[in-house]
Amino acid sequence: MDLINGYLQKYEWGSLSALAELRGIEASGSPEAELWFGVHSSGPATLMREHGRVSLEQALKAVQEEMPYLVKILAADQPLSLQAHPNVTQASSGFEDKRSKPEIICALTRFEALCGFKSVSAALEICSYLNFASDLLSVMESSADFMEVTKSILTQGREAEVAALLQRCHKAEEGMFRSEISTIRRLAEKYPQDPALLLIPMMRKFTLEPGQALFLDPGVLHSYLGGVALEVMGSSDNVVRAGFTNKTKDPLTLLGIIDFELRPEIQVPSSGHHRFKVPTSEFDVEKINESVRIKDREGTDVVVAASRNTTLTSEKETLIIQQGSAAWVPLAEGSYEIQTLGTAYRVVG
Repeated sequence: MDLINGYLQKYEWGSLSALAELRGIEASGSPEAELWFGVHSSGPATLMREHGRVSLEQALKAVQEEMPYLVKILAADQPLSLQAHPNVTQASSGFEDKRSKPEIICALTRFEALCGFKSVSAALEICSYLNFASDLLSVMESSADFMEVTKSILTQGREAEVAALLQRCHKAEEGMFRSEISTIRRLAEKYPQDPALLLIPMMRKFTLEPGQALFLDPGVLHSYLGGVALEVMGSSDNVVRAGFTNKTKDPLTLLGIIDFELRPEIQVPSSGHHRFKVPTSEFDVEKINESVRIKDREGTDVVVAASRNTTLTSEKETLIIQQGSAAWVPLAEGSYEIQTLGTAYRVVG
């Protein structure tokens, strides 16, 4: 077992304090967005051993194990881009990285996200209230899906309609569709001309309380709006963006990726040792609030101490994980015990 030195990503949307406070260290003074515990080339983690620092990837190779997932602690003070990820078939035919990117977000604080689409009837109700253009409403009513509406919004000039939407939101009555309208206002502060603002009324907004989770299949259009969370995903960097970013956007490729029928739901833990529903072969995620003996292992593990310290004990050794940090437990370590007075997460491939 080894403590993992996570790779810190300082993206502009990150928090100035959240990751440092979680780990009990001094903040760097610049936005700190993600702490990566994995082998992805964009942020490879390391281990500190007696003879010096080695990469996690080298350590895995030495014991002939693989880590098909990437574990992150994410801290967002600003919304992330509106995006989707390809499935393995799509990645194989159109991307340099041939892997898919399913992901699960496990809230460590209150966490907000736009994720997937509402029913057509629910979207029509709010879009009508916000005086959407008649051609968009007509397409929604006639086709009963969002493909053509999304294509029209992202590929045609809709500047006047975006301006009208913002004007309507500022004049809207208090209480009517308050959550969607406040989200539009918030994103418009930084992206006032982005046509993707027109998608927000059609999308579902989730607020996760600490301990709750949301699994996203590839193809789900989403944007994380704010909060601190554990994120586990397939170890892929494939992403196609629709808006709320200064990075490259590719609406035509995106339209070929989005699955408009997928509707994720919040998962609420039912016990002190809870395995989330993760319909992928790349990883499993367990939330642990008690002492648990891990037996009958099949893959390499990462254990994250989300609140308070966590202790790992095997026949060979004992390892203490500080809050906000993680440890790698190779399959060769055999069975072991996880003890915590707070919350820990176990990720296994």
